[in-house]
Amino acid sequence: MQNSRTIDSKRIIRAVILGVAASFCYSIMTLLVKLVANDTTENMTVFFRLAVSLFWIMLVLGYKKLQGKQFTVKTKHLGIHIIRAVCSFISILSFYYALRRVPLVDATSLALTYALFIPILSFIFFGTKTSTKNWLALIAGFIGIIFILKPYSNNFNPVALIALIAGLATAGSLVGVYELAKEEKPYTIMLYFFPITFALNGILTIFIWKTPSLNTLIVLLMSGVAGTAYQELITRSMSYAPPKIVAPLLYSSIIFSGFFDWIFWHHIPDLYFWIGTFLVALGCFFSVRYTR
Repeated sequence: MQNSRTIDSKRIIRAVILGVAASFCYSIMTLLVKLVANDTTENMTVFFRLAVSLFWIMLVLGYKKLQGKQFTVKTKHLGIHIIRAVCSFISILSFYYALRRVPLVDATSLALTYALFIPILSFIFFGTKTSTKNWLALIAGFIGIIFILKPYSNNFNPVALIALIAGLATAGSLVGVYELAKEEKPYTIMLYFFPITFALNGILTIFIWKTPSLNTLIVLLMSGVAGTAYQELITRSMSYAPPKIVAPLLYSSIIFSGFFDWIFWHHIPDLYFWIGTFLVALGCFFSVRYTR
């Protein structure tokens, strides 16, 4: 029994370390995107973000193939793959659009509201039952969003709603992954996700292509590396612990983003923001915890 507990504690420690590292990489990605926001377009930023991830996943899948591991490209759920890819594309594009126009920490906090939308979307589209405790957690989270947005004050920035749309779109993408994972392997899901999302953005980027300067190009590639590292680390973290442990760790990225906001743009969030962020994090935490 003692040995089992030791093993479990070691797995949780690894999950925490990887989860916090993932949050740090996420914050670095958002920082780099905001630093070059005025030197390029959102589509260009998304293009390099997806290009790096697509290159990495092709390397990984190629390596797995050389090891003799098999994965199928056939799917019975092409529609869900497309919807999931569209949701992810909207999420990334919306988030990058918001980063150019609202404080880094505000955009990050609102984009991380996706856990509040997942039970609602699951209920609407798949009839997934949600407990009373879960609904109460969601209410607390949405009250927190009101504190962050401050629609009742003169400081309300409507563009911040775009970051909230990013959270909603992320929830749609994750619901799609959950449904696909019931019948399909992770490699199959990734094989459809990255090419479709990359193609969607590529079509738009062709018409508004703006060749970046060398410095901007380097930063864009670095943001792609940081974003890919975030995905890899969060995936590995969830292999050691369930979402109810890993998900709350992502909110440490708000602390990192707040620090970067202060250092680079001298922005200090007010008390209402931190109250709202606390309620959102609390709502998301219990929403994940009480999910059936």
